[in-house]
Amino acid sequence: MLGSEGYIYTLKRKNDVKLIIRCQNRDCKGRCHTNPTMDAIVSGPTEHYHAPKPDLVPVLELKNKIKSRAAETEEPSSTILHSTMRYFPLDAAGPPTSSNNQLPDHLEQTNRGENSVLHEDEKLIIFIAATNLSVLKTCKHWFVDGTFKVYPEDSY
Repeated sequence: MLGSEGYIYTLKRKNDVKLIIRCQNRDCKGRCHTNPTMDAIVSGPTEHYHAPKPDLVPVLELKNKIKSRAAETEEPSSTILHSTMRYFPLDAAGPPTSSNNQLPDHLEQTNRGENSVLHEDEKLIIFIAATNLSVLKTCKHWFVDGTFKVYPEDSY
């Protein structure tokens, strides 16, 4: 799949001369023909029957990066996911952000209306409700798990 001008396309058919790419929306007649290496448009996109969805293109590009890296390398999936998603902008992921690129108030609340964000800056968000933090404070031992091979370089 690939995205262009807010529309998402998928491969319909290919031959030695061209690839026929169709709109992902099955009710739409939008089509495009490219050369086999997809670096030139042979016949270019026909009219779509729906509005574009440009907000989905970055997500599609991210998925394609993850898939191609998984096919081309022998890295663990956790490494691939972390390193590709690390630079993916939060606003492109779907949750709306405030003007300072932080989570809006309604996403910082638990289902019981309690604040669940202990700390938030441009590199890190720590989620824990105050009631859960008070339970942890009473415990003598904490047992944790984590993926320590995957970390932002500047915070190891």
